[in-house]
Amino acid sequence: MFMFLRFLVALTLLILTANALQPGIRLPLIRVPGSIPRLGRLGRLGQAVSNDIPLSNIQQYTYVVQAVIGKQAFDFICDTGSSDLWVVSNACEEQDCKAVPQYSPDLSTTLRRTGSPFVLDYLTGSVKGEIVYDSVTFGNLYQVNSQVLATVFETADLGLASTATSGILGLCFPATAAISATKGPTLLQNLMSVFSPSQHFFALHLARDSGTADPTASFTFGTLDPALAPDPTLINNSPVLRSGMEYDYWKLPILRLTVDGQPFTISESRIPGADTPICVIDSGTTLLLGPTADVDAFYSLLGSAARKDPINGYQIRCTRAVILGLVLGNPAREYVLHPADVAWSEGAQDGWCTGGLQANDNVNAGDWLAGDVFLRNVYAVHNYSQPQPSIGLLSMTNIATAMEEFRADRGQDTSNDEGNEDADVVPIVTDGRDGWDALTGFVKRWEQHPSETATKVFGAFAGGVGFVVGGVGAASWRFWRGI
Repeated sequence: MFMFLRFLVALTLLILTANALQPGIRLPLIRVPGSIPRLGRLGRLGQAVSNDIPLSNIQQYTYVVQAVIGKQAFDFICDTGSSDLWVVSNACEEQDCKAVPQYSPDLSTTLRRTGSPFVLDYLTGSVKGEIVYDSVTFGNLYQVNSQVLATVFETADLGLASTATSGILGLCFPATAAISATKGPTLLQNLMSVFSPSQHFFALHLARDSGTADPTASFTFGTLDPALAPDPTLINNSPVLRSGMEYDYWKLPILRLTVDGQPFTISESRIPGADTPICVIDSGTTLLLGPTADVDAFYSLLGSAARKDPINGYQIRCTRAVILGLVLGNPAREYVLHPADVAWSEGAQDGWCTGGLQANDNVNAGDWLAGDVFLRNVYAVHNYSQPQPSIGLLSMTNIATAMEEFRADRGQDTSNDEGNEDADVVPIVTDGRDGWDALTGFVKRWEQHPSETATKVFGAFAGGVGFVVGGVGAASWRFWRGI
């Protein structure tokens, strides 16, 4: 039980700093020729394309990339749902900070301090720091001479030690950044500036296997991975949806779900003016999140093979294979999830797996949030080109193969609707509130904080971590200020 509770705690953080260029001006980006011997080169995970960036994962609940600030290398959460880069500084005296690699200003000859504060408040935690400039090398391939970022000198209730990541590297639109645009372009803006307009994109496929062993992992800028997309015309490109006059998150229309091949109707959008429900694509969130009413209806289809635990949210019998599909985009296509992502085995107890779909009504920028359980099943191309960004998706999951893998790993389905009720099963209750009431949902940052009682319950359960967890780890479901 102790190890399981430790497993329920996890992460977040950001990076970078700069030299004498003026803020607000696009900063020069240098394509680094080959590797950088003095920094070393990470073991490659993806296919042998020229600008593949190593991407690893920790038990499928967070995906990590490496970046170098000045001359110091750190691991960061790869986050397509935020825009800032920040890193823990050695000025942070909390034990949690000291348990991870820390940025040392004295070791950087390219640091320029601004004295401007950086503050982010999380569900039960927070970070404070300083906005600075420093050189940033990303993936041993690209170097920004003077990148704006934040060095964090104070943290509260973040649980950084559980993953040893030192920050967050955001790859979303600048409208979501906590660091003002007047301070300078985001890292993604600077990375895009090195490419021609037709190459203003990055593409990723998240590994299913933990660690660095999965050869299908891929993360590239300005080029597609030919092993994953040998025919680029098969990629379904859809315009990103705007919020008002600007783009904030990587958002697509979601029309419906499918369950074991049958259409599943979802609720109308709660977003004012939206023609269809909206789905946010986000590598920094672990699970698939949707409206409570829809999630309740989905699990009611599974009978006794599903239960709603008051602490861990919805759970599914680990042997129950469910083929869940999302119908996304314009034009719309179906993208199916591997059954191992629907009955997620990380943190499983007594034959019950975490449900890959969980309820949340507090995703303010959309109705649905498609995290890593979705992104492991697609090749996702994030086209940053203005004035119309787009997301290209290519399904990577073959249903027949996925079922064979699931049965080989989990065995035959022993759950059914008759004669298999367990005494510890908690009945599914639809009470009009978030499916995971004690934690008020699986989100990263909050525009609207939950009640004081809910916050205290969450803090006690998650060990004080400022992230929403759900039977896995705090870092799994990052926080949002904006979503």
